[in-house]
Amino acid sequence: MNDRIYLDNAAATPVDPRVLKAMEPFWAKNFANPGAIHKEGVAARKAVEDARGKIAALLGIHADEIVFTGSATESANLALFGAVEAWRKTHQNEIPHIIVSAIEHDAVLEPARKLEGAGVLVTRLQVDARGMVSLVALKKSLTKNTVVVSVMYANNEIGTIQPIREIAKVIRKWKKEIRGVTRDMKPEKAVNFSEVAPFKAKERPQAANDARYPLFHTDATQAANYLDMHVPRLGVDMLTMNAAKIYGPKGVGLLALLRGTPLEPLVVGGGHEGGRRAGTENVPGIVGFAEALRITREIAEKENARLVALRDYAIGELKKIRGIQCPTLRIDPQGRTLYSDLVVNGDEIERLPNNVNFSIQGLDPSSIRPRRNYGSGHEFLALQLDAKGFAVATKSACNETDAETSHVLLALRRANQSGGPQSGIRLSFG
Repeated sequence: MNDRIYLDNAAATPVDPRVLKAMEPFWAKNFANPGAIHKEGVAARKAVEDARGKIAALLGIHADEIVFTGSATESANLALFGAVEAWRKTHQNEIPHIIVSAIEHDAVLEPARKLEGAGVLVTRLQVDARGMVSLVALKKSLTKNTVVVSVMYANNEIGTIQPIREIAKVIRKWKKEIRGVTRDMKPEKAVNFSEVAPFKAKERPQAANDARYPLFHTDATQAANYLDMHVPRLGVDMLTMNAAKIYGPKGVGLLALLRGTPLEPLVVGGGHEGGRRAGTENVPGIVGFAEALRITREIAEKENARLVALRDYAIGELKKIRGIQCPTLRIDPQGRTLYSDLVVNGDEIERLPNNVNFSIQGLDPSSIRPRRNYGSGHEFLALQLDAKGFAVATKSACNETDAETSHVLLALRRANQSGGPQSGIRLSFG
């Protein structure tokens, strides 16, 4: 009997049995390459395109506006690098500019740093003490050379939900005032993936003008289980997702890319995905992705209610905790026992239904006495909880081995005049 309690669903979810069942035929029976022209290849291609159509319908977009990738990280990289490269091809003597929030996942922040090193101007929008971006600051940051704005839908550490629709309105209003855009651009012709010729970079159409800029990208990886995922309602040009966060398989992600959005591929070497991402499609993964998203959207309302009740109960109980004895605190000069209070991080209302993030103030890196071989502070607490049978996280699993301080909590700390924690514990229910 498994007596462990898994509270790290923001990092990975188990694959739903129905998803496994949908994927099973494509491991050993229908295993053909979807690019092949024989009967088996055509069957594999049909499975991919059926899945693409199902996902597109759930997101409210056209099938050719879905680009399958290997992960949400790859999708975010494609969105940023691809958008900037497309802009540079038509603005060779100008310096591109991008805007990202300070609490983005490293899948966005690291590409931004790399682009900055290559001469791109980068604005990092700071957040308030709840983790919310400022619409006023966003508007002030927009320039005629702004290529893309990237603000995540919901934060992976503290669960704060950003006002994506309002951000989209700010960008649209700016386009109207500065660019003279009064309506949506006419979309390009749909792509028939079964008839795509081998991709040649020199043949890629170029943006005719600047009317589409800035593009708006959102990382919706953590939002897909719970929030509105209708792309046109959100008002974004690009949206990234990952199957592994919605009870689907690892190793498959997507970039929702509206027709006519200027983008250059990161990976070349074939005409896959309409020339936007080369590489043989992961047929079982894509089929599983579609089934996972179908199930997720079907049960979202009921699951949200269940998880909100669980989340709010957990937060309520945590708030009752006062005066925690912290054996890892630095020695008090008078030799007294030291105690610390527990604080909940992030917005308590605009928050993912499954997220709880808290800190014990005395366990911050600046306050602790490290314990050899066991880490320190909240990391040490996470290991203690693990030993007791609870799987929790201190931050994103993608950078769990880095320094214990969280860039997300540091951003909140900067916004809080009275300071705040630099690290914490994340509980993510499922």
